[in-house]
Amino acid sequence: MENKTMTEHLAERLSCESAMAQRLLEGFTAILKEQCGEENRVAIPGFGTFDGLKHDEEIAEDLSSGKRVLMPPYIEIRFSAGGMLKKRLKGGAK
Repeated sequence: MENKTMTEHLAERLSCESAMAQRLLEGFTAILKEQCGEENRVAIPGFGTFDGLKHDEEIAEDLSSGKRVLMPPYIEIRFSAGGMLKKRLKGGAK
């Protein structure tokens, strides 16, 4: 789903303006970036958990040139679906 479509759906569900829905989405993503960037866990009951996982720098080989390059450290955000979400996706309770 594209950002615009997501914003429209959220605005409709919340009975608010699209601009307000966009600000809510931006606020949520800012919190995720901040907390997961600090390797904290963000849990949303009934939905799932976002975890920040830090990867250290590493030396990799560039496949096209064969040269070794230093890859900088980075934070990966992983999502684990919660039990209620898994059940709903499998066709269980709504």
